Amino acid sequence: MGVVALLTVVVALALVGKTGAQYDADAHQLSAKGAAAADPRTPSADVARVKAERAARADATQKLTLALKSLGYRGEARALQKLLDGAVGAPDYGADGSVTLSLSISTEGLTLKASK
Repeated sequence: MGVVALLTVVVALALVGKTGAQYDADAHQLSAKGAAAADPRTPSADVARVKAERAARADATQKLTLALKSLGYRGEARALQKLLDGAVGAPDYGADGSVTLSLSISTEGLTLKASK
């Protein structure tokens, strides 16, 4: 790997780190965690979990969007939405109805350029 390419990767990783997402350049994977607390006004943890999972997904999606922009992704809004809709997730449910969700997308095939 050349010096310029190495510096580009380092700059890109530093920018992604500020978004709350993690980028694995070797595996072409971008991942982010979203979390949401349960609403204490709901009648049960199962009911609270639905809203919390929606909020956790929105949190992780926002982090992925910011990370893609910091990596230099310049695609159309519809293409970005399709990419984010295809994110695979692994939810972790709390006993009180809270949710932590890890979303991951593949960046293979995307043109990413570190912004200056």
